[in-house]
Amino acid sequence: MNPNKLRHIVAVDRCGSLTAAAKQVHITQSALTKNIADIEAEVGFALFERYARGMHATSQGRSFIDRAARIVADLDQLTTDAKLGRQLSSSRIRVGVCPPSLVSLLNTALTQMLMAHPDVRIEQTAGWIEQSIHHLVNRDIDLLVGPAPAISLHKSQFTIHPLPPLEICFFVRKAHPLGDRKKINIGELNQFPMALADRSVATAELINQLFGAPVIPPEKQLHIIGHFSAACKIVANSDTIGTVSASYKDNEAFLDEFSFLNIVEKVEPVPLAAAYSTKFLPSEPMKTLVRMLES
Repeated sequence: MNPNKLRHIVAVDRCGSLTAAAKQVHITQSALTKNIADIEAEVGFALFERYARGMHATSQGRSFIDRAARIVADLDQLTTDAKLGRQLSSSRIRVGVCPPSLVSLLNTALTQMLMAHPDVRIEQTAGWIEQSIHHLVNRDIDLLVGPAPAISLHKSQFTIHPLPPLEICFFVRKAHPLGDRKKINIGELNQFPMALADRSVATAELINQLFGAPVIPPEKQLHIIGHFSAACKIVANSDTIGTVSASYKDNEAFLDEFSFLNIVEKVEPVPLAAAYSTKFLPSEPMKTLVRMLES
């Protein structure tokens, strides 16, 4: 697939019209129209819907164009880095984190890595584990930090480094009915809605502890919230019980708004891992980051 044609469809999407896009990429409108038709013929579906006042991406085209935009951005970055005499893999690390609340665990490791490699740029994202694994397979991220059971399903594609497990804690708003209880049995949490950052956090051991069964009961009100800030808002404004890593026990701003529940039973921690593609050798900065996460 011709990279210039990808650049052209991205321009059409951003400009919203053939006329404006043709001026931006410095080709004729007819040539641009042909390039779009060539790409659509190659992928087998329409990328744009044509209207009297412009063009908009189709539902299938949206996903393709977003991916094309990332490829074009990578090519531009590669050219820039080549001119500077540096390889892209050594100048930038794109890290995916799942669940989103794990971001806090990276703070120390990222700081230490940047002290050792001050010229490296970090791009950090958080999302669903399935989405994050897909991004790692497609090289949209360089390193994934998340639940080991889900990552290990792709061990033929990834180099996997076990990390210290994630200690799960439950938190509630200050005025929650359970907030003042000194000791709580884990089964009592069933009385209230719950919010998880990702289904991958709900290991079989944790589900069995919570519900006395290996699967989540269909009647249980369980929210799966991909953004930790959104989960916090739900917990802050309802009796929903949230889950978070134990590292937040030292977060003063978090403790000003929420209370941690003192669960009598030991909650099984979630195994974690860091992974990168077996097709590419990790850069020195990435090796440093993985070592920091392992320690």
